[in-house]
Amino acid sequence: MKLLDITQKYGCATYEYPFAPYKVADGFRGKPEYNYDKCIGCTACAVACPSNAINVELNKTKDKLVWRFDCGRCIYCGRCDEVCPTNAIMLGKDFETAVKFNKEDLIETGELELQYCVECGKAFTTKRLIAYCLENFKKVGWSESVIKEKTKYITTCPECKKAKSVELVSKYYSKGVKK
Repeated sequence: MKLLDITQKYGCATYEYPFAPYKVADGFRGKPEYNYDKCIGCTACAVACPSNAINVELNKTKDKLVWRFDCGRCIYCGRCDEVCPTNAIMLGKDFETAVKFNKEDLIETGELELQYCVECGKAFTTKRLIAYCLENFKKVGWSESVIKEKTKYITTCPECKKAKSVELVSKYYSKGVKK
């Protein structure tokens, strides 16, 4: 009886959690929430993830980029949230991630269209990333002619850029050498 008297005098010290929602503190690192509409496919989240909970790879037909988040591997470190330039992935307040019998329920996926190189036709990035870059070029205040020039550059794959640079350097040095 003495214990009940103390509880009535000072109040309950525990939470009613399973029967009432638990309010988490500000800054709580819960399950990452993925907003597909904001994702540009830059793969920064996959590179930053230390537990490899986020994977980005081409699908079987190699025509789409597949983003895959496995909550079962996530350690809730928040690195994906920190590196995402568009806030497409942010840590939420959800901490109840248990599933019954099917671990596939912990996996979230998204697909993004690929951008093909204007020189060789090989897929190398996503269309959303190119659109994001062009949008930022306009925000900077570049003229349309500069943006047009940059568009050709950013829609060319790294291999073609490298080959073109080697070709230009070779031409430069072959003209400058006297025999």
